[in-house]
Amino acid sequence: MSWLKLQPNTLSAVLFSLRTTIASLVALAIAFWMEMGSPQWAAMTVWIVAQNSRGMSLSKGRWRVAGTLLGMVGGISLIAVAPQHPWIFFVLLAGWVGWCTGMACLLENFRGYAMVLAGYTGAIIAVGAAEQPDQVFYIAMARGSYILLGVVCEMVAGMVTVPGADRLARADLQKRMATLLSETASALALVLRRDERGVAEMTRILGSLQGLNDQLEFIRIDSRHAGEEADQAYVTLERVSFVLARGVGVRSRLASAPHLPDRLAVGLERVAGELDDIAALLRKDVAHVMDGLGQLETMLQENHAELERCLPRDDEDALQQSIVGVGVEIMLIDFRSAVESHYAGLRKIPGQERHRIKRRADGRLAAINAIRAAVAILIGALVWEVTAWSYGGAYMSLLSVVCARFAIMNNMILVSKYFFYGAVCSVLASIIPVFLIMPMSSEYAVFALPFSVLMFLGGLALRVPSLAGIAASYVNFFPWIMGLDNQGRVDEVTWFNQSLVLLLALLSGIQVFRTVLPFSVTQAWAQLRRQLVKEIQKLKEPLRGRAQTQRLWTNETTLRMEQIIRFAGQIPQDEIDSMIRGTLAVMTVGRNLLTLRDLVTLGRLPPSALKAGEHMVRDIIHLTEQGREDNPMTSEQFMQEQTHLEMVFHGSRAFSRRRDLAAGIGCLRIIRFEYQTSRAFFLKGGKASVLEPAV
Repeated sequence: MSWLKLQPNTLSAVLFSLRTTIASLVALAIAFWMEMGSPQWAAMTVWIVAQNSRGMSLSKGRWRVAGTLLGMVGGISLIAVAPQHPWIFFVLLAGWVGWCTGMACLLENFRGYAMVLAGYTGAIIAVGAAEQPDQVFYIAMARGSYILLGVVCEMVAGMVTVPGADRLARADLQKRMATLLSETASALALVLRRDERGVAEMTRILGSLQGLNDQLEFIRIDSRHAGEEADQAYVTLERVSFVLARGVGVRSRLASAPHLPDRLAVGLERVAGELDDIAALLRKDVAHVMDGLGQLETMLQENHAELERCLPRDDEDALQQSIVGVGVEIMLIDFRSAVESHYAGLRKIPGQERHRIKRRADGRLAAINAIRAAVAILIGALVWEVTAWSYGGAYMSLLSVVCARFAIMNNMILVSKYFFYGAVCSVLASIIPVFLIMPMSSEYAVFALPFSVLMFLGGLALRVPSLAGIAASYVNFFPWIMGLDNQGRVDEVTWFNQSLVLLLALLSGIQVFRTVLPFSVTQAWAQLRRQLVKEIQKLKEPLRGRAQTQRLWTNETTLRMEQIIRFAGQIPQDEIDSMIRGTLAVMTVGRNLLTLRDLVTLGRLPPSALKAGEHMVRDIIHLTEQGREDNPMTSEQFMQEQTHLEMVFHGSRAFSRRRDLAAGIGCLRIIRFEYQTSRAFFLKGGKASVLEPAV
């Protein structure tokens, strides 16, 4: 009972497992009734398609159908091109699986899964028809029939057993967005209080944005009548990423300030308290969101009034207060924009923006996975050709399934180990029906009872995070091990051979991925750092070259943060802290340099401001490229540049001019602070100090 108490979604897991088990039994019964040749594929498809929400199931089902159709075309084409030439056929087969695997790594969500499915479906059809090429069309049609039957059964089960899914999905979307905005407000409040927990909280939120962005596709499918709300949610997520980037900048402004005037400290505490109040309001209904917007508007008016009071003054306290106050005002304006987007979604007000966070495809990873999959198929073909194993075709088919599935996993070595454990569990579990139940009777009802119990337990395990990898393999392969057929039952020798084929295919796939261009978290970490270095190198000449906007820059560096969070827990904590600090530094330096560029381009800052920022960024680039500085900007030079801007500030009397100068001085201070704080990270192979700047 203590285990059940620890699981907040126990009832949901039971209902999911029960629904999917019933759907798989129905699909299997229909396949038997229609006298399909391999009815187990229908039950396997149900479990492969089944997801936590109806929207995910529908999306995966649609893309599974699309991938199956493409795989059917691919399998028929492979046989048509090389029907009597084994090694031409094997090379083409390796190329097909490799190409599909590589393409899968370039696509998002279940679109990538569709390419994986196309790869191994084409392989299964082609290998199955290798000895009887004249039957390839019928084999392809049979394969497609299993898939369609399983998809339809799972979709119907989802629609019947989850009534009001569109209403629940819309409520879930509103809750997610309200929680996100509330947590953002709380994190900003911590930053204004100079609490380091604020940076940690903002990092966590930045790392979660891409995952939530991916989930919106499924929520939109579920909530058929909330298209405007889903569209606005995409915009809200992007605006939140921008707000969090502003928050990091405000943190750097506060940390780099020589001192904080008492009036400024009191004002920051007041704003932090009001943000806490807004955080509580945003968790409530739409009426309270409107109240939160009203309170934000009041805060902005108070902050602007304070700026109007301090900006005209020429004393040092007024300058420090202006630099921080301008940053806080911009941050609050962006936060108000994010809350307005959320409110527009609640009210179903059509938006004009269609921006969203977009995951950048990793071409290098796609090429590596394509090579791995192709090599695995060629090695499997060699084994089959040399040994003339009667189960070689099944071995090749399962090897293509294994390699294609591994390729789209974040950590395929870890996942492949869990998949092997799950396959072992499926082999052991199959002993009960194969040796004890099926010899007693050929009645479907007698077989269905133990089958359903064993699949139900696997469905429960799918909803336990620590067991999900093992359970996914178990529910996928358990029906296959049974060797179900209309004309007879599996005997002991066949069961042993099928079990051996499955385990050998998994072991072969694991060994290939460990040997051919092996994946490691350390290498992935190094690659991520190289990507961050490339981001910095784009800023060599911000007024020339590729057009770069603050929106695009924040989007790209947010995705890097998501990658860091994905690998967290598998590497030492000091390296995690280093990469987080470095990623935040890259995000902050780039955004503030682009801010300087925009202000100089508009004639609102003297060109010397941008030159100072460019000088510091060049120093960072030399640190990342050569591991040393090249004519670095000294503290004296930096103070001279800042003093020049301060003299221009004191010499101007226009409010807008002074505000722009305060923003420019703040940007330079932020770049300088991040440069000094993260200097060790920018050094080739160095580790950043998370809390204290370098001496």
